[in-house]
Amino acid sequence: MIKISFLVFSLLFITLSNAQDESKSLQIIDDFLTEEYPKKEPGAAVLIAKDGRIIYEKAFGLVSIKPKRKLKTTMVFQIASMSKQFVSAAILQLVEQGKMKLSDSIQQYVSYYPSKKHKITIHHLLAQTSGIPNYFDVDDNEFYLLAKEHTPEELINYYKDEPLLFEPGSKWAYSNSNYPLLGAALEKVTGLSLKEYLRVHIFEPLEMNSTGLWYTKNTKRKQIVTGYNSKKGILFPAPKMVGSALYAPGGIVSTTKDLFLWNEALKNKTSISKYVVDQLITEKTTYDGKGTGYGYGFFLRNLQGTKTVQHGGNLFGFTTNGMYLPKEDIYVCILANTKFDRTNEISNYIASLLMDKPIEIFTKKEISAEILKEYIGIYELQGELERTFEIKVFDNRLVLSDPKNPEADAFLTPSDKDIFLLKAVGVAFKFFRNDKNEIIGYTVKQGENYNFKKVK
Repeated sequence: MIKISFLVFSLLFITLSNAQDESKSLQIIDDFLTEEYPKKEPGAAVLIAKDGRIIYEKAFGLVSIKPKRKLKTTMVFQIASMSKQFVSAAILQLVEQGKMKLSDSIQQYVSYYPSKKHKITIHHLLAQTSGIPNYFDVDDNEFYLLAKEHTPEELINYYKDEPLLFEPGSKWAYSNSNYPLLGAALEKVTGLSLKEYLRVHIFEPLEMNSTGLWYTKNTKRKQIVTGYNSKKGILFPAPKMVGSALYAPGGIVSTTKDLFLWNEALKNKTSISKYVVDQLITEKTTYDGKGTGYGYGFFLRNLQGTKTVQHGGNLFGFTTNGMYLPKEDIYVCILANTKFDRTNEISNYIASLLMDKPIEIFTKKEISAEILKEYIGIYELQGELERTFEIKVFDNRLVLSDPKNPEADAFLTPSDKDIFLLKAVGVAFKFFRNDKNEIIGYTVKQGENYNFKKVK
């Protein structure tokens, strides 16, 4: 009896201790988010879940500046490239039903996309190994295209005649161009629009009542979040957009609560089958056996020694991120209504605190625009590996851009003279100068030193 009582006491003590640790972490997180998203600026909705229960749900900042309205957790955001995981799941449902094969060429379903030198399969499109160039690069003077209704064929016409960047399957390169083709293929097979298929076969079964391929008839105007861009420190509303222009690569709208329901469905393999889930979150490889760090519609990464399944999105006026840690059963979702927000970095920070393996995150520190201009340029990795990155300035901050993965643009935070930090992964960029005090390259230390030379 004494032994049993002691065991019960021990279990109770551990439970209380864990609850106290969680409460302390959530207070740190709340303090950080309150500072990160001031009350008088556009903000973010944040949801955190642990072991299948929501432990934190809060909105910060404004849904619109004029009129000034506070953001609420129930409001509907454009989730940008997080859309790809839903389209991927829909395609996999058809594959599981025998209506498509991953090895099928895209021309079997989209006849107006011309054949290339090499076969492009459904798998290549889902895995981002097709070699099709990225089409979704709209300049300031082309914003009108975002407000123009498009058919899938009209979207595909923008890039259908472009040559492939590489033989499909030989390399990995993120491209929005893969997904209008997948959407068009789904519509050909099912006879339904992509919007209707997602509603009937994914959103409604999961009771994702605020989610759709663009806003649904149930979405009230006051629920719609206004997105904001910034130029020289001045905020202005994002350009007008319509769902058909964004379509399969980034046209879905949702809430943090609905995205939590989606993650639970993937985790529990209930409405979404084990086959579909396994395909989504299993890392794909190139022909030579190299891992891509990508499944179908999900990035597969590592945080403090544990696996993460995640995807974010950057769109005109919105930045999003949803990240799941299977081993710890932690889900973090952040939807922000500003372009180039650091949602990925903050998600990593939040998850690391809940794991009790905190990473360092730095508060914003500004330096003059004139100094920032010195770092702008194209940088090439020196050595056998071929990697090129661009350093540019957005909203008076440095941005690291990977031409092969434009969705992964990330802010570099100043730490010291000529030293900037990529906080999401805890890596320092140390820039070096020549005798004329001009920036000529930088060094990144990740296990070993990688030297990049400024070439333009």
